Amino acid sequence: MNPSSAVKSVGSGTSLYVHVPFCVVKCGYCDFNSYVVEDRSVHDRFLDALDAELRATWRGREVVSVFLGGGTPSLLDPDRLRRLLEIVGRHVPLRECAEVSMEANPESITLEKAIIARELGVSRMSMGVQSFHAHHLKFLDRAHSAERAEQAFAQLREAGFANLSIDLMFGIPHETCEEWRSDLERALALGPDHLSCYNLTFEPGTRLYRDLQRDVVSPNEQEEDRTMFLHTRERLAQAGFTAYEVSNFAGRGGPCHHNDHYWLQGDYVGVGPGASSHRAGVRCTNLKPVEAWANAALAGLPCAGSAETLRPLQRAAEAVWLGIRRTSGVDLVAIEQRLGMPLLGLFEPILASQLEAGWVAFDGRTLRLTPDGLLMADRVGGDFLAVGVAR
Repeated sequence: MNPSSAVKSVGSGTSLYVHVPFCVVKCGYCDFNSYVVEDRSVHDRFLDALDAELRATWRGREVVSVFLGGGTPSLLDPDRLRRLLEIVGRHVPLRECAEVSMEANPESITLEKAIIARELGVSRMSMGVQSFHAHHLKFLDRAHSAERAEQAFAQLREAGFANLSIDLMFGIPHETCEEWRSDLERALALGPDHLSCYNLTFEPGTRLYRDLQRDVVSPNEQEEDRTMFLHTRERLAQAGFTAYEVSNFAGRGGPCHHNDHYWLQGDYVGVGPGASSHRAGVRCTNLKPVEAWANAALAGLPCAGSAETLRPLQRAAEAVWLGIRRTSGVDLVAIEQRLGMPLLGLFEPILASQLEAGWVAFDGRTLRLTPDGLLMADRVGGDFLAVGVAR
């Protein structure tokens, strides 16, 4: 299959995201809603509440994809992992779904768990490796070694997974370009079917951000990060991977359809503490504390802690912000037609400025990042997002 041809447009279906909020350690760079919980009875209560929330929210929708993320779904012990997948499978026909992804970390995934996941309908596994260098793993608070990551990958293959993705991170403070090249080569040697390569960011609310504010750590020089980014795209292209999004590269497994559904502003339902949903311009986010979310779900009450109805301009701005990161670009005319508004006129000043800067190319319909624009992707998308917020 040609990876680029596998990318779909927004359809009528809905994606399901299942948030499993438990981790063995809270990584210093992570701003996701996750918790270190020693009491396994909390896992049982989570599973009870998840079943209740799915009964209340899913209701037989046409499913596009399923993604079990977190947190660390693979942290659950084998019996609880089986129960998690059986619960989701009661509401969604996992074996009939085109793509069912699950996140795993090397320290917690085992051959037994991998076999359970494969048997119960998971077709794609995404493993968070981040680095193969011990000092970088320690800095990132990762709980595995490089050797364990390689063993875990082999166990996933042994379990029968034909679609395996690896997450890597570059731009770690004091990381050298040679170290990043080494990480890429070690990952490629495993034969992954997809790679996600992210530039480390200092997210507010994280330990790493607090260290930045106190001058305990400092980011790499931008030129170093730029060199790593460009090398990533060049090396992965040589290895036969297609860059279908700024940070995501499809090999034999093709693109991650679940993430692409987000970038195309499709509808999705999120279940679990802190999970977000978007349906026809209405976005809501669940209560974040596990106990508060579980209490609501088990009482048959709405789990949302916040909700907003997006104005058409907000929806348009977010569609560009999300879609511009895709290599195939974002279809502005299609967004105009879908939302019934004169989008091109509203965004004309931004378009003119970015075209002049050489960051984007526009053929009258599709807006794409140029090679120079790839380095400014956050700025380009953020300019559109700011218009949606301001008006």
